[in-house]
Amino acid sequence: MSIVNPSKSRRPITTSEIARLTGLSRSTVSAVLNGKTNVRESTRRKVLECIRKGNYESGMIARTLVGELSRMVAVLASNLGSPFHMMTFRGMNSVLEAHGYHILFHNVRPEDQDDPETLASLHAYRPAGYIVLKGAEGRGGIHAQEIVNERVPIVAQGKLEGIETHSVNFDNRLGMKMATDYVIEKGHRKLGHLAGPTFSLGAKERKLGFVESLIEHDIAVSDAVIIDTGETAVAGYQGALEVLKNPATRPTALLCFNDMVAMGVYRAAHELSLEIPDNLSVVGFDGIDFAELLGPPLTTVDIHPEVLGEQAADLLVKAITNQTGRGIVTQWVAPRLLERASVRQL
Repeated sequence: MSIVNPSKSRRPITTSEIARLTGLSRSTVSAVLNGKTNVRESTRRKVLECIRKGNYESGMIARTLVGELSRMVAVLASNLGSPFHMMTFRGMNSVLEAHGYHILFHNVRPEDQDDPETLASLHAYRPAGYIVLKGAEGRGGIHAQEIVNERVPIVAQGKLEGIETHSVNFDNRLGMKMATDYVIEKGHRKLGHLAGPTFSLGAKERKLGFVESLIEHDIAVSDAVIIDTGETAVAGYQGALEVLKNPATRPTALLCFNDMVAMGVYRAAHELSLEIPDNLSVVGFDGIDFAELLGPPLTTVDIHPEVLGEQAADLLVKAITNQTGRGIVTQWVAPRLLERASVRQL
């Protein structure tokens, strides 16, 4: 196996030379270049940095590695370990595997949101296409825009502001409005919303749905408690402690950015000796598997994460194989309310 050096001499660099320069074995170098998943991230970065420093990328490297690398799809996620993403990955994998593609996952951390070099290591793998999950597009869509500029097929989970790309969507605003309407119809008038990350368009849309429902039901927005928390159980726990600590201002129901945030609310309620739903009603958002295993089972907005993954993968395969035509394809998955046992009738 060799990689062509784009310099004037066109001298090829071999896996043996990369191994010598990095102090790694040839088999390890080969594993990195072939996108194997059982390689440490630090090792992968060492090999790719060696290639970059030696100017051996050959304009995104590895045209000679077409067999394996061209069957790769890169998936960008802001939290690889989240149950929502795991369900989405399951849907993606079932479709991509059937078409002979392998998935290369890339975690976009909070500190990477503004970093223009975040995707540099991925370019060396020459992915056939990208799937960008919500929250991984970068602040202002910087990472998604970079992929679009490279003219590589891309599918986004949710529409991206100012960026024209294929997408698979769910209506955040409608979903949260649906949940808030439901809680209000149960007799609740003192409501709280634990919103998602401030950089997230989806979080803004869900907040809008919450506010719209309040207005439609003649509840003053100023009477509701709205705080920006995040997307994790820890964020939900911390946000809930802040909202629930004062009995005088305590909401009777909390609408959460997602099911993980709701799980954090359960923990905070337990510490404050608040029974769900007797003392506090809770609604999640996402529809992840474990939500029905909470005690009591969580009422939530189901946006069908596995179906989202299947549709995103199917749309990307069509884009890679030029089956989408010249226009932008936008697909929608309808949210539904899963009524369980975490909301009390007042």
